[in-house]
Amino acid sequence: MVAAVNMFVDAFIVQLRELSVGCHIGTEFVGCLLYADDIILLSPSIVGLQSMLDKCSDIASVLSLQFYTSKSHCIVFGKTSKCTLPLMVLGGMTICWCSSVKYLAVHLLSGRFLKFDIMPVKRAFYAACNSIFTRDSCTGRYC
Repeated sequence: MVAAVNMFVDAFIVQLRELSVGCHIGTEFVGCLLYADDIILLSPSIVGLQSMLDKCSDIASVLSLQFYTSKSHCIVFGKTSKCTLPLMVLGGMTICWCSSVKYLAVHLLSGRFLKFDIMPVKRAFYAACNSIFTRDSCTGRYC
């Protein structure tokens, strides 16, 4: 099963790299980050991002996969973060622009600079600790 998932992931990476849009560091393509069934597309331009979304839609169609646009979001960092941006489209469905996005339990915040909000993770950690510490260690009962 892992080999099949890797083949699907590889199809996205290879074909997105061949578009020659998206972000690069030197000659390395860093326009898409994938973890399991989560994908981030990185592009310095709206036109490039839309091209990447179109390619993802084409690949998904060939592989009989489906993107859930209700769970998809766009976020912008930099000078244009305060501008009104055109809607992005994935598989004929629009994707809204958001001021924050959660990816792998990390909250990214839109703005002039890339920012992270770690407070939700800290709150969940403290809640888990409080739940553990409220148990009486000798009797196993809650205090």
